[in-house]
Amino acid sequence: MVPIEPSYTAYNADEEPWRLARLIRTDGRVRELLRIITAEVAEGEGTVGERLWTSHVSRLHDERGTLCAHVSAALGGSGWLPVIALALSRAWDGEDEGEVDFIVEGETIPWPLESILMDPETL
Repeated sequence: MVPIEPSYTAYNADEEPWRLARLIRTDGRVRELLRIITAEVAEGEGTVGERLWTSHVSRLHDERGTLCAHVSAALGGSGWLPVIALALSRAWDGEDEGEVDFIVEGETIPWPLESILMDPETL
């Protein structure tokens, strides 16, 4: 397992510390999903997805039920972003929340999950 983790912040975390606990749970769920759907890395421990997660996701922030994932510009421009987005969306949905935004380094506005994932009806 790759031991690097994003920082966890939340709106009103002092009065609602459970928000930080659920970000930690979400991080664990994402890693488990990425272990299932991506291949092992040739060297070291973990999977390709876990390596991407730990290298390019710097912070998870709970903004009143909307999960904001702060990611690197490299991940934002990568074909891996939809894979990470799907795993994060599914993990956050486990917390009975559905909104996920990506804050991509260098961008001025958040990227909503819907803008990252392809609409299956358009296929």
